Amino acid sequence: MAAISDATAAGLNALARAKTGDPGARAHSLEPLPGHAGFSYSFILDRSGAGAPAGKLVLRIAPPGVKIAGPADIMRQARIMASLADTPVPVPAVYWYGDEPEFFGRPYFVVQFLESFKLGESTLPPEHLSRLAHKAIATLAALHDVPWEPRRAAFGDPFPLSEEMKRLDYLLDRPTLDPAVVARAPELRARLRQSLPASPRIGCVHGDFQFSNILFDETRPIALIDWEIALIGPTLLDLGWICFFADPASWVETGERRVRPLSAEEIVAAYAAAARFPVAADEVRWFRAFAGYRFGVITCFNLMLHRRGKRDDPHWEEVALSAPRMFGRALELLG
Repeated sequence: MAAISDATAAGLNALARAKTGDPGARAHSLEPLPGHAGFSYSFILDRSGAGAPAGKLVLRIAPPGVKIAGPADIMRQARIMASLADTPVPVPAVYWYGDEPEFFGRPYFVVQFLESFKLGESTLPPEHLSRLAHKAIATLAALHDVPWEPRRAAFGDPFPLSEEMKRLDYLLDRPTLDPAVVARAPELRARLRQSLPASPRIGCVHGDFQFSNILFDETRPIALIDWEIALIGPTLLDLGWICFFADPASWVETGERRVRPLSAEEIVAAYAAAARFPVAADEVRWFRAFAGYRFGVITCFNLMLHRRGKRDDPHWEEVALSAPRMFGRALELLG
């Protein structure tokens, strides 16, 4: 979690006064929030006059000393959420974003704070969690139905599958990876290339759609969060991704608790029922296999960085126990 510095608190107060026009506006009660793509805080904004924003809000600041691109591009995330404000896709209200150096010295955004929970934190009965999970999958179908062309300025140009394959090649083709963890990844890569979908459906893609990135109240999803790797691309990337995490056959049992309110098959059925466009079973299987390959390669790469002391994160040691199974399961899905 990000510590709260005096400079951050002072910058936030300066921001609140500049944006509201209220010289007496005060931001207080800052609390760090979990986050891996920036420094995130909740805070209370007191101001004179009516209107939003006021009350409890969220501030996210880009991490220091990194290139403002990809997951660190805080302003892009804000633009994406703002572009979805008039759609059926629930997102936090975006109040301010920018990169003026006088506030934090790096980009930031301020959005609505939502009283909510994640499914993995809930003590609701399993049947209630299942209903909420079905609604989350319907929300995914709604995202994929949103016209992407008017939101191109926020998301960027369409990103083809071939480019993602090249990015994964860059991570996989390294002699410093552990061959026992890499396992059947090269075989899987060849099979994926041989069966690459010719013209997958394109739309707005969250990029990391899983239940931990959805906020709920007791009746429905109220916000999709963490848009760091969103893109315009093949929409089934999202469906394959959440199916991968829901599939026990892709994982070995460890001490890590995984939230699986629906099976992969139930997720696919719920998505197909909610979608207002055709969902081809053979393409779903390909994207499920691709998700296993994608996360498996990312695991191999991050494990290498950890073991070489370049990015200390022992969590990847546990995840890597499943990498060979991820690749094997993906080959099974490809038939």
